[in-house]
Order: sequence, then C-alpha cells, then structure tokens
Amino acid sequence: MGSVYAQPSDSARKAKMEAMKKVRRDLFVQKLSLSEDQAQKFFPIMNEFEQKQRELKKPFRDKWGGKKPEDLTDAEAETYLNDAHKMREDELKLAKTYGDKLKPIIGAKKVLMLKRVQREVQMEMVRKFREMRGKGDPGGPGGPGGRGGRGAHRPGGKHGPSPPPPDDY
Repeated sequence: MGSVYAQPSDSARKAKMEAMKKVRRDLFVQKLSLSEDQAQKFFPIMNEFEQKQRELKKPFRDKWGGKKPEDLTDAEAETYLNDAHKMREDELKLAKTYGDKLKPIIGAKKVLMLKRVQREVQMEMVRKFREMRGKGDPGGPGGPGGRGGRGAHRPGGKHGPSPPPPDDY
C-alpha cells in the first residue's frame, strides 16, 4: 500500500509532461529565434519528423539491441553493417524531406542548425527532467547522493546495454 502513495498521480504526471513540453518548445523557440508565427508552423512538422525518426530507428534497435559487436559472428557483423547503412540512408532521405518542408518556414540556415539544436534541446531536457525528479527528495534517484535514474543500479539500464550507434564501427 505504501508504494501507491509513492507513485505520482495521473494529474501530477500530466502536469509534469506538459511542463516538459513547454520547456522543449521554449528551448527550440529560443535556440532557433523563432517568431510566434514560425513556431506555430514549425512544431507540427518537427513533431512529425521526430516521430518518423523514432519509427525508422525502432526496427534496428529491436533487432540489434543488447548485442555487442565483439560477440557477433562475421555474418552477423555484415548484416549489422548493411542494416546500419540502410537506416542511415533512410535517415538522410527523411532529413531531406523534412528539411524541404521546414525551409520555407524557418529558412535554410536554421534548417542547417537543426541537428545541433535538437541535441542541445535533448541534453537540456534530460537535465531539466532530472532536476524535476529530484525536487523534494534529496536522497531520491535525482537528488544529491542518489544513484541516478532508471537502470542506475547496473550498467546498460533495465534491458542491458543499448546497441552501439551504427557510426561507431
């Protein structure tokens, strides 16, 4: 019964999610210097692009997740390389498609900056998330002296190590 009280309510969770969405939006607006009109047009396209990126990478992660290159046979390594190259080609096509959609809205220069800004926003979001989780619980996972977030008790998180990024070969 005590664990029920430790779980945040759905409304608290939704409030945190909304706060994180606002932080993300504000970061993109700030880092790309978007006007309100640009932001209104940018985010539906950007959200769709990020969803398509996740969908594109999922089959690779599902197939190769938790496998270490040194444990692969030569045939498996060859398949891994082929799968990684195919995924990168598909990512490039996707980036071109959505870059072309975003250029009229934010301009070529900001489209060019987008990959770097995405990484910066992601790093800032992780930092903010850890900050939010740690508030009010100094000994908890996100607070000082805590062990970090999910999977901190063992290397690689809950489901073992992530597959190495395809460009690490």
